[in-house]
Amino acid sequence: MSDRRGVVIGTAGHVDHGKTALVRALTGVETDRWRQERERGLTIDIGFAPFSLAADLEAGIVDVPGHEDFLKNMLAGATGIDVLLLVIAADEGPMPQTHEHLAIARLLGISRGVVALTKRDKVDDDWLALAVETTHELMAEDQRQEAWRVVPVSATTGEGLNDLRVALEAAAKDAKVRPTDDLFRLPVDRGFSIHGTGTVVTGTIWSGAVRVGDSLRLFPGGEALRVRGLQVHGDKRQEATAGRRCAVAVVGATPTEAERGSVLVADSAWCPLDRLGVRVQMLPKARQPLEHGQRIRVYLGTREVMARALTFEREPIPAGSNGWAVLALESPLLARTRDRAILRFYSPLATIGGARIADLDPARSWMDHVEVWHRILEGPNADSFEGAVKLAGTKGLSIQDAPLRVGCSSVEIDQAASRALCERIGKFWFSPDTMEMALQAVKETMRGLHENNRRATGVSKEALRSALIPNYAPELIESAISQLLRGGRLEERGPLVSLPDQGAQLTQEEIEACDGLLAMIVSGGLQPPRVTDLARDLKLSRPVLDDLLRLLQEQGTTKAVTPEIHVAKAELDRMVVVVQDLLANRDPVPPTVFKEAL
Repeated sequence: MSDRRGVVIGTAGHVDHGKTALVRALTGVETDRWRQERERGLTIDIGFAPFSLAADLEAGIVDVPGHEDFLKNMLAGATGIDVLLLVIAADEGPMPQTHEHLAIARLLGISRGVVALTKRDKVDDDWLALAVETTHELMAEDQRQEAWRVVPVSATTGEGLNDLRVALEAAAKDAKVRPTDDLFRLPVDRGFSIHGTGTVVTGTIWSGAVRVGDSLRLFPGGEALRVRGLQVHGDKRQEATAGRRCAVAVVGATPTEAERGSVLVADSAWCPLDRLGVRVQMLPKARQPLEHGQRIRVYLGTREVMARALTFEREPIPAGSNGWAVLALESPLLARTRDRAILRFYSPLATIGGARIADLDPARSWMDHVEVWHRILEGPNADSFEGAVKLAGTKGLSIQDAPLRVGCSSVEIDQAASRALCERIGKFWFSPDTMEMALQAVKETMRGLHENNRRATGVSKEALRSALIPNYAPELIESAISQLLRGGRLEERGPLVSLPDQGAQLTQEEIEACDGLLAMIVSGGLQPPRVTDLARDLKLSRPVLDDLLRLLQEQGTTKAVTPEIHVAKAELDRMVVVVQDLLANRDPVPPTVFKEAL
């Protein structure tokens, strides 16, 4: 496998500003694959081309449609872009789709880019200077946006192409490195069949790595697949890593199942979600606020789904503002914390903003958690980790789920966990607050169980576990019990546990009945009365009698030979001594001798 780093450059800009012609001039590749595109001179779907940059970079260009009618295809093409190549025609300047594409790139967190002022050959120097000034004003509208280099260029004459390559190379080297040691994920933008190969899917690898022979799953259906072959820009590979355009030949799915909008993943922790907790960023030019309960379109990766927006305290989120919300999805999505999605009104179609995912499958009481969501999205990895552990609550954050719910690789999580104030128990992480809750829950449950069975000297561990495990992870309960035992706040009595001040609580009548019960068993010697006879003679209900018999056993004064026969412990001890004496000389002893002796 090549040691070069993978980088994806994506075009953006208004229709007919020369994106496809510029890509052709830079790469020599015609990215308009369809006959209709070439005949109309209009890009309809996404196109791809390898792009030669520095020796340590393996770059590819994604060419997207500029026309507003094909914005859905543009959003699919924007998936996984590391560097934006914003194309603005020098003779027209920024146009409506220029603004929308740039806004989408910002919402997707694409911070590195270059502006290509195309059609340089069609304007004079004065007009070009005006176009450059207008472009700088466009880029300065977002104060958080770092300045991007503006390069005048002509795809027709070749002027400025070398300068553009240099600028793109610098931006690519400065772009954030995608983790290759993370969970593998590839949003699919095409699925098709090749004779002799079978089903092939293409897309940009968002994270992780894939190898020939790997077992994958395809969502939303969850089909199990096997990787038959890999290609990166037509070059066969045994492995492909994050930041690369990749074609994956798979066994186990048809092209229809592996269509655009599906996702290839490797780890079993991934699962479809129908609710997402998000931070919404509304565009300043959104036509109207986002209302509670409003139906919107959500774009994540190459997939589009419908959703209802449930806003914080049912308040609208105005244009240009931030706000917390839950997206109740009408179709499931595969997502992880810190993913970015694009939001559009259902009708009329218009991009209104973006969403950053803070919580997967948020609780119904999600409005109590927005401070934790803020830490997850805005804090360092240690804060995000602590926040995800806190959200997991008494069920715990499993090691397997952590990369999805924290939004970083396992290596980064290990580093964050070493700085976080969390406790690992088995394969789960718990917050200190949750640990204290578990300790209190064990003690309160012990008191409750004892009140319900006051004649017992303690509670069986199994009964204690069963009462708590519906709401607490088993590992957490075991740890809490062990911690209380070590600290003397819980006492162990054989198979039972009890609080230090706990004990059998009998009424005066029950004390007298227990004394009478013991006397009858003792007087019976090795031929005690059966339990049914004891109940009759003492006039006790069977539940009370069973409790008293169990209490005598726990105190060590009796022993149950069978459920119906209880013998005094002293009599059993005497029997053992008699038997030992009879067998002392090791000679065989006939049964009649035992019978007479006992």
